[in-house]
Amino acid sequence: MDVISEELNKLSLLDNHSSEFNVTRNYLDWLTSMPWGTNSQENLSLDRAREVLEEDHYGMDDVKKRILEFIAVSQLRGSTQGKILCFYGPPGVGKTSIARSIARALNRQYFRFSVGGMTDVAEIKGHRRTYVGAMPGKMIQCLKKTKTENPLVLIDEVDKIGRGYQGDPSSALLELLDPEQNSNFLDHYLDVPVDLSKVLFICTANVTDTIPEPLRDRMEMINVSGYVAQEKLAIAERYLLPQMRTLCGLTEEKASISSDALSLLIRQYCRESGVRNLQKQIEKVFRKVAFNIVSGAQDSVAVTPDNLHNYVGKPVFTVDRMYDVTPPGVVMGLAWTAMGGSTLFIETSLRQPLGGAEAKGEGSLEVTGQLGEVMKESAKIASTFARAFLMTKEPGNNFLISSHLHLHVPEVN
Repeated sequence: MDVISEELNKLSLLDNHSSEFNVTRNYLDWLTSMPWGTNSQENLSLDRAREVLEEDHYGMDDVKKRILEFIAVSQLRGSTQGKILCFYGPPGVGKTSIARSIARALNRQYFRFSVGGMTDVAEIKGHRRTYVGAMPGKMIQCLKKTKTENPLVLIDEVDKIGRGYQGDPSSALLELLDPEQNSNFLDHYLDVPVDLSKVLFICTANVTDTIPEPLRDRMEMINVSGYVAQEKLAIAERYLLPQMRTLCGLTEEKASISSDALSLLIRQYCRESGVRNLQKQIEKVFRKVAFNIVSGAQDSVAVTPDNLHNYVGKPVFTVDRMYDVTPPGVVMGLAWTAMGGSTLFIETSLRQPLGGAEAKGEGSLEVTGQLGEVMKESAKIASTFARAFLMTKEPGNNFLISSHLHLHVPEVN
């Protein structure tokens, strides 16, 4: 009120046509349109929140449990405290969409802004009023738009925040996301402390490595892992099929995909952790079905495992079983990949020495395959350990000491 009174006094002394008049008037507009002390009535019913979260998303038990805990604590305290949660996980697992569901469950206003590639600190902290066309930062714009002091703010792609000559926005986020500091958040444009302690901040990220350590320290990290095949199948039947069917203007009588066909689609075409690619493939099927119906080739289509390849082409992933029983020299391993993982058959065989130092009786180990330094070192350690172990058990056995071994790791999809 002191600042508003001061600005009004200044305005009364200014000429209507001066540039300072418009600057002061705009500033007063922003000050008076802020929701000082206005809060939306929160819904703190656990049953209602559980119902909304289950309705919108399948699985994601960790996230749902954490939100229900937040509601329970708010109920006992009699007031809602702002929190900073960060959901991280692979693309397409529903990190952004769960934030909208949480806002609906809590009956909070929802505001989203993405900081991916953002290089200007003024986007967060605002411009100083001396600049032409100065604007407050995103948080002040959020409060003006939502008209409440306790919205749910989604800060998207926090791991892809940039750094330019206008400053480092990730450092500007530190004040915004620090529970100890954000009760007196100071925007460069408003220059009046704003209370952000009631705001529920939710950040999303694909990886945590690129989030600066001080920023990561202020957030509660929650891993949103990918879905297994059974979960993907349930998501496809509950959510994706009805959505894509409506999007392509089809009805259940005109187009259907059997559960077996969906399972095949998931297993051989969509092995990603998320369900975004699965959604694209289902839409691809329905688009072709829609084309066939409109062109008069068919009245209705039932997609089964037998005719699935007509709509989505040849399988991207095939399962080859190389050995029923692994022979000596072959061991089975597991590898982590972006698609969730795959099995490896690590093969070893004896090779003949080519001459030189090798022919003199000293054994060797050759490692091939697309391996990193750690895997190569592991192979050498295993070889050294095997030699030492054999010497303790059978001192007379020189097989590993004099043999020339070739170890090969075929492929990692």
